[in-house]
Amino acid sequence: MWERGRRQEAAFGDAVAARFDPDQDGAMTERAPTKPAPAEEGARRGPAAYVLAAAAAVVGLWFLSKAILAFLLLFMALVSAIPLTAAARWLRRHGLPRRLALAIVLIAFVAIFAAVFVLVIPPLAHQASELLPKIPRFLTEAIDRLAASLGDAPQLQSALHDQAGQLPSAIDIIGRLGGASLSLLGFAALLILYLSAVLYITADPYPLMRLYVEALPLRYRAAGIRAYRGASTSVHGWIRANVIVGPIEAVASFVFLSLMHIPGAIVWASLAFFAEFVPRIGGYVMAVPPVIVALAIDVRTAFWTALFYLVMTEALGTFVAPAVRGRTMRLHPVIILFATLAGALAFGLIGALVGMPAAAFISAYYREFYLRGSGGARPLSGVR
Repeated sequence: MWERGRRQEAAFGDAVAARFDPDQDGAMTERAPTKPAPAEEGARRGPAAYVLAAAAAVVGLWFLSKAILAFLLLFMALVSAIPLTAAARWLRRHGLPRRLALAIVLIAFVAIFAAVFVLVIPPLAHQASELLPKIPRFLTEAIDRLAASLGDAPQLQSALHDQAGQLPSAIDIIGRLGGASLSLLGFAALLILYLSAVLYITADPYPLMRLYVEALPLRYRAAGIRAYRGASTSVHGWIRANVIVGPIEAVASFVFLSLMHIPGAIVWASLAFFAEFVPRIGGYVMAVPPVIVALAIDVRTAFWTALFYLVMTEALGTFVAPAVRGRTMRLHPVIILFATLAGALAFGLIGALVGMPAAAFISAYYREFYLRGSGGARPLSGVR
C-alpha cells in the first residue's frame, strides 16, 4: 500500500513538473500549452476546412478579376502622388508651411490637367476624327508606293498587295471609334475618381504608409521600407523624364510634321509625348505611324520624316533624358517595353500606363527580398 502511494505521488509530481517551470527565484509559472504538430492539426481539421479555403480562394480571385480596374486606378494614383509629394517636400525644405506647399502643388497639378483638356483635347479630337477614316487609304497608298519601289522583286510585291487586301475599311474604323465613344462617360467617371485619389493621397499620405508598414511582419519591415523607397526613386525619375522630355518631343514633332504638311500632326505629336514612357525604344515605336502616312504622300517625305525621328530620338535619349533621370532608373529599356506591352495587352490603356511603375516596384522588391536575403539581414555572396 505504501509503495502504491509513493508511485501515485511520483506520478502526480511528474505531471506538475511537466506543466510548470520554476522561475529564477523559485516561483512556479505555468507552461504554455504545446501546439499540435501541423500534420495532426491538418488531420483534425478534416476535408471541410480545405473545401472552405478553396471556395474562399475562388471568391477572392473572382472579386479580383471584377475589381482589377479599381486596383489599377489606385496604383496609378499612388504612382502619380509620388512626384507630387516630393515637390511638396522640396517646397517645405525652402521654408514654406506644409499646408501652403501642398496647396501650391495640388493647384498646379489641377491647372495642368485643365489646360491640357482645354487647349489640347478639342483640336486633337477634331483632327483624329478627320484622320481615322483616311487611314486605310494612307496604308494602301503607302504599300503601293513601297511595292512600286520593289520592281525587281515580284514576290515581295504580291505579298504587299495581299496584305493591302486585308486592311480594315473606313467603316470598320469608324465603328470601332463609335464603340469607344460609348464608354466616354465611364472614362470621365474614372478620371474624376483618379484625380480625387491623387489629391487625397498627396494631401495626407501617412495613413496609407502606416497601413503598409504595419501590414509587413516585423522582420521584413526594414526591407519593405527600403524597397518602397527604391521603387519611388525609380518612378520619380521616370515621371520627371516624361514631364520634361515628353513636351520637347511633342512640340518638335508638331512643328516638323506641320512644315512637311503631313496629316494628323497633332495626333502624332500627342503620341510622341508618350515616347519617353519606354526610354530609347518608345521614340522609334511612335515614329512608325507618321512615317507610314508620309510614305503615302511621297517617298522623299517619308525619308525626311524617318530621319527627323531618328535624330530627335537619339539626341534626346543620349543627352537630355539621362541628365533628367540621373541614375534613378535601374531597369533596362527592354524590360520597360515588355512591361508596357504586357500591361496594354492585359488591361488596355491603363495597363500600358502602369506597366513601367509596376516593373519598378517588382524589381525593387526582388532586389530587397531575394538578392539581399530575407529582411536584408543576410545578403547573398557576390551580390551588391
